[in-house]
Amino acid sequence: MVNVAAIVVFGLCVYASRLWSGESTGSPKIDPLGVYFLAKRIFCSVSLHLSVRILEALSTKRQQ
Repeated sequence: MVNVAAIVVFGLCVYASRLWSGESTGSPKIDPLGVYFLAKRIFCSVSLHLSVRILEALSTKRQQ
């Protein structure tokens, strides 16, 4: 899951930078800042999920 999320975030960031520089010209007008914030939200949600998993693992290890 983490590897897939990392690849998606990287792809969205590269796509946003290409949109910002004008290299990618598609028919629909896509805001590069919106793509960047989508990638940022995905990154933050995966980070939060992993932080909770680490804290749960530490908590169960501490109780044993």
